[in-house]
Amino acid sequence: MRGMEMELGKRIGKRLRELREQRGWTQAEFAELTGKAVETISNMERGKSIPGLLTLEHFARHLGVGLQELVRSDLVGERAGSQDAAVLVAAAKRLPVNELELVAGFIRLLDKQRRRERRSRT
Repeated sequence: MRGMEMELGKRIGKRLRELREQRGWTQAEFAELTGKAVETISNMERGKSIPGLLTLEHFARHLGVGLQELVRSDLVGERAGSQDAAVLVAAAKRLPVNELELVAGFIRLLDKQRRRERRSRT
């Protein structure tokens, strides 16, 4: 997995573990409930593999949450105290899809430029 994919896998895995533990389930119990192997659940929770959309929907249903709740990004929590992050998240929720794609593209370009600059310094 590449950098962004690894980060996504870790975030989804962390959220999956939080929701499972809130319900008092072990990995074995959740695996049995969902029809997955314990090793699969463990790999997903550690971010070693990223579940597909159908699997995420299946997990969300068993956890009693919506898909959005299962995969939500805690951007504001990751940047505690950041008003800018909260503004970005709130604004992004109101954007039409085509405008959101433009904003996401711009952010990807900024991130790419930042990574290049960081590499050139080392």
